[in-house]
Amino acid sequence: MKKVIVIFCMNILIISIFLGNIVTGNNSIEFFSSQIGNENVIIVPISSPSINIKSNDINEIHQIFNTVSSDDFKLHNKYENSKVKSLHQSRETYDFVIITTEELSDAITSSDFIDWKTRIGYSVKIVLKTDTEITSQSGKDLSERIRNFLREYNSIWGIQYVLIVGDYQTIPMRYCYPDPTNHYNGSGSPGTGGEIPTDYYYADLTASDADSWDSDGDGYYGEYGHDNPDFEAEVYVGRLPTSISSRITYALDKTVIFEKNTGIWKDTVLHAGAFYYFTNEDNSGNPAMDAARALNIIEQDLMGGLTITHFSEQEGLEKSAYNWSALNQNAFIGAWRDGTFGIVNWGSHAYMNRAARKVWDWDDGDGVPESHEIIWPDFITDHSNLDDDYPSIVFAVGCLIGTPEKNAYGNLGIDLVTKPDYGSAVTIISSTRTPYGALNWMPESGGAESISYEFNRFMINDSKPVGEALYNSKYYCTENYGWNLWYEYNNLYIFNLYGDPSLVREGIYVSPHPDLECEGSLSWSKVSPRATITGSFTVKNIGDSKSLLNWTIESYPSWGLWTLTPLNGQNLTPEDGPVTVHVEVTAPEDKNSKFEGEIKVVNSNDSTDFDIIRVYLKTPKNKAFNINPFIRCLERYQHLFPILRYLLRL
Repeated sequence: MKKVIVIFCMNILIISIFLGNIVTGNNSIEFFSSQIGNENVIIVPISSPSINIKSNDINEIHQIFNTVSSDDFKLHNKYENSKVKSLHQSRETYDFVIITTEELSDAITSSDFIDWKTRIGYSVKIVLKTDTEITSQSGKDLSERIRNFLREYNSIWGIQYVLIVGDYQTIPMRYCYPDPTNHYNGSGSPGTGGEIPTDYYYADLTASDADSWDSDGDGYYGEYGHDNPDFEAEVYVGRLPTSISSRITYALDKTVIFEKNTGIWKDTVLHAGAFYYFTNEDNSGNPAMDAARALNIIEQDLMGGLTITHFSEQEGLEKSAYNWSALNQNAFIGAWRDGTFGIVNWGSHAYMNRAARKVWDWDDGDGVPESHEIIWPDFITDHSNLDDDYPSIVFAVGCLIGTPEKNAYGNLGIDLVTKPDYGSAVTIISSTRTPYGALNWMPESGGAESISYEFNRFMINDSKPVGEALYNSKYYCTENYGWNLWYEYNNLYIFNLYGDPSLVREGIYVSPHPDLECEGSLSWSKVSPRATITGSFTVKNIGDSKSLLNWTIESYPSWGLWTLTPLNGQNLTPEDGPVTVHVEVTAPEDKNSKFEGEIKVVNSNDSTDFDIIRVYLKTPKNKAFNINPFIRCLERYQHLFPILRYLLRL
């Protein structure tokens, strides 16, 4: 029988699978035995820095193991369906839906995001939370109405990706309670309660709330053993977790720049692995848990051919077994800022505004790493000196990094995606609360690091967009590595995607796209009949750099005699600047008339790309000197003076 050690985090506690005890201070704590499949499991936390074991936590876990029946530990039945859709739906449908508010819609449309997604084949629709598609739905709150909208329109529109734009209150995340015995909402002080904010609720659309996410009807969603989400995503959901317009536009434009780039730099990787636990920490008897272990397995299994820079803990009395570069803030931040990394993975203890190393700084002589001997230097904070020249796809294992709520400390995960200049992430997958993992981890052990492993596998080996990779990895883990405990549900809820769920790591090559634009006007007044007049306008390519525009003048007014030079052009680039089209017109013979029309200039390779120059010409009633009485007389008796009539063109 294998013995695997698994990690749980609540503010601290260690559970063993074999009978024994652990000493913390003056207390001797009994270990609890449990078996999952053919494996023995120890559950311990990946939590915030400077945590302590508390006796009441042990009592709480003891109650869980003694009050939850074996039937409650069985995984729910899975609905048999396969609703994962192809990458591109018909243009008559909306396979990419953005859910936001009227106040934030301008921030979206002022970016290049929708134009770009349309160019690469998506049909994008913005749905406001006040639109009838949502307000007409049943539901006890806005979250349920949004989910019911997605359930109804998923089949009508063929929705594949959903991008929520707005913070956790503007477009609410659903608070779920995986531990059915803990309904305390500690969102005012994140990490102190049983609630977990998640967007998974909007992805699994199989059944109504009453038959899935809140099937017991108690108003506490996603309880293990009480509710029945099936976790298979019908749509892939991401979020820009800010309601600051400038940040929204910035993050969307950064996404476009990243996805347009198909450079080889995206095959470079940055890893940072800190200690979660030391060997026999606080006399636990447990082996060390080093995040570098999981990262090393990911490198060996999944990253052949990629260029990797990696850091591990090389200071203190217990050093990492992985002899990588020494992890510290200067080294890690300097590498990320000055390098070009398509992928960044890290694992550590963390908090809302920071991720920390764990260093056994000194020993009191007993050879046991103890809480008071451990220090927690940061290796990244929300004030680190980063930039956004080459933003990365980030998967961060660590407590509270993805906290959506505003708080006194900061929001590291949100800032990495949405804060201008600082935003080194194009997307980030991080935990809104505390993740659970496995000591002596292997991919089949389950937990947080298995989700990270499978995410990288789907993204790198299967070339899946990040949203698809995330939801497929979570579903794969619950299907294959499930723990049959509420900690499993916890991990499924806490890892959320901040960023575009359709983002493709490798980038998408599209031939440089020209865009025709004309400037100028042609307006003439007091033009004598049959007079010749001149004017001009310009044609330019305002499309992608180095794109080639072939253009032609498709039509011009039928009145008058027109000469346009040139009539067309080839291979005009944005760098060439504008081309001037010279216009010469002989006015019609009609006096006291207005002539209007347009010149249509068309992209020869794309008839939908054209521009219009409006044309206006007016001839006077008579010539300026025809007010002279002599001229009026000649006009009246012109048959008597044919030569004068000819000379004066009367």
